[in-house]
Amino acid sequence: MSDRLNAALSGWLEGDQTLAALVSHKEALQWILSAEELEISGILRFLESVPPEITDPQRRFLDRVLNLLAMRLRGAEDLEADDLHRIATAYRKWGATHRMGHLLLALLSATGSEAALQLFAELVVEQPPSNSNAAAIAFVPLLRQDELPTETLFPKLLEALSHLSVASLVLDLANYVTRQGMVARHPASDRVEALGELFSGLVARLSKFESEPPKEAKDFATAKVAVTEATSIALAICDAFALIGDEKAVGKLKSALDLKHRKLKADAAIALAKLGNEEGKELLVELAAEPVCRPRVLAVAEELDMLAKIPAEHQSEQAKVEGELAAWLSLDTQFGMPPHEVHQVDSRELGWPGFEETQRCHLIQYAYHMPGGTFQSVGIVGPVTQSFAVDLTSLPLPDIYAAFAGWQAEHPEVFELEPNMWQPNQQELANNLLQRVASEGYETPQPAMLGFFFGDVRLIAATRRDGQAGTAVADLRQTTFYPAGESRHPVGPREAYYVHAGREYLQAFNEDRPEWVSLHESLSDQEEAE
Repeated sequence: MSDRLNAALSGWLEGDQTLAALVSHKEALQWILSAEELEISGILRFLESVPPEITDPQRRFLDRVLNLLAMRLRGAEDLEADDLHRIATAYRKWGATHRMGHLLLALLSATGSEAALQLFAELVVEQPPSNSNAAAIAFVPLLRQDELPTETLFPKLLEALSHLSVASLVLDLANYVTRQGMVARHPASDRVEALGELFSGLVARLSKFESEPPKEAKDFATAKVAVTEATSIALAICDAFALIGDEKAVGKLKSALDLKHRKLKADAAIALAKLGNEEGKELLVELAAEPVCRPRVLAVAEELDMLAKIPAEHQSEQAKVEGELAAWLSLDTQFGMPPHEVHQVDSRELGWPGFEETQRCHLIQYAYHMPGGTFQSVGIVGPVTQSFAVDLTSLPLPDIYAAFAGWQAEHPEVFELEPNMWQPNQQELANNLLQRVASEGYETPQPAMLGFFFGDVRLIAATRRDGQAGTAVADLRQTTFYPAGESRHPVGPREAYYVHAGREYLQAFNEDRPEWVSLHESLSDQEEAE
C-alpha cells in the first residue's frame, strides 16, 4: 500500500476530526487523479469494507474520493475484472438508498468500457438508485460520449423502465444514442405499446394533480416531487415517440394536449407534428405565441419546413430573445416556471469582457405575480443568459449591463474575499477603509467583502446614506454608493459590486463605441431633467 493511500485510509479510521481536516484541504486527495493501478485497487478494496451507515464527515470524505476517482477513470479501460467486482459488491452491500451509492455507478459509467457498462446496466436494473437526482449523476458521463457500446447497454437498460427513479434517464439515454446516430433504430422501437401505457398512466396522474391538488402543505410537497418525476418521464417518452416515428403513438400523445403543463403540452405537440399529425402542427403554430415555448417551437418549425405558418411577430429578434429568457427562467435550476410578463427594454451592440468581437446584448424585463406579491427584475440574453434573484428594475440601463458584465468577467487578478477569509493585513486595510466610510457620513457600515481588481483593493459594505439602504464601495481614493432600491428584493452588496466592477470593464471595452456613449448621454440628460 502506498504512503499516500495509507494516509488517506488512516484519515477515515482516525475519526471525524481528521476527516474534517482532510476534506477542508482540497489538495489532500488530489493525488487520486494520477493514482496508479495498485492504488486504485486499494481504494476499491477499501470501499468494499465501508459500512451502510456513515457519518456526515465520512460521507464528505467518500464524496471527494469517489468524485476524484471517477475523474481518474474517465475514458480509461484499466479496471480489472476483480476491481469491477469490488465496485458491484460495494454497491449491492450499500443498498439503493445509500447516500453515496450512485457514485459507485458513476465510477462504472465514467470508465465506459464494455465490461463496466455491462455491469452498470445490470446494477441499474437490479437495484436502481431510489433518488432520481442522485441517479442522474450516474448517467451524466454516458450523455457526454461521442461513442458508446450501445449493444451492451440496450436492450438491458430498458428493463429498468418500471422503476420511476431511473425511467426518464434510461429513455433520455436511448433518445441520445438515437439522435447521435449511434444506433440504426431507437432501442425502444419494439416497445411503443408499453411506452404508450406508461404515458397514459402518467398523464392521468398529472391530470388528477391539476384538478385535485392536495390541500395540506405536507401532502402538496410530497405530491409535487411525484409530479416532477412523472413529468420528466412523460417528456422523455414524447421525445422517444418522435424519434421512433410510429403513428401508433398519436392517440397517446393527444391525451396530453388537455394538460395545463406548458412544456409537456408543447413536447406532445412537437412529437405529434414530427409524426405528421395535423392537430399537432396546428397547436405548434399556436404555441409560438407563448414566449416560454417559442425557442423550441421555432426550431421544430424550421426542421419541419413550417416557419411560413408562424406569424412574423413571433419570429422577430425581440420575440426570440424574450422566449430565450422565459425558457431559461423556467428551468428547474432557476425559477422552475415561466414568468407572467416578459418584454425587451433595450438592445445594443457592446464590447463585452471575454469576447474579441462586439456582442448583441438584450435586456429583458420580466415579472412573476404570486399570491405573496410580485417579483420583477431584468435579465440579459446575448453573450450570456442570466438574471439575479434581486430586483434590478430601479437601476439605469448602463448599470444593469454592468451588473451582468461584472458577474460574468473572469480573471485571476479579479476576485472577492469575505471577512472570514481575510489575512491580518487585509483585516487592517478593511478597518481603515471602514473608518473612512463612517467618517464620510455613511451609517453603521457592515463589511461584506474585499474586492481585488487588478491590484486595486476595495471594501464592499452594506450601509445607509441619508436614510436610504445601499452598498458603499470604497477604495483608497473614493467611495461610491449604490442604492438598494425600494423593492422587497433589494440590490445587495454582491450585486452592487458586480455593477461597480462591470462599469470599469464596459468603459474599457466601449469607450469609443457610439452606442455606449449615447446610452450614457441619455442617462445624463435624464438625470439633469430630474
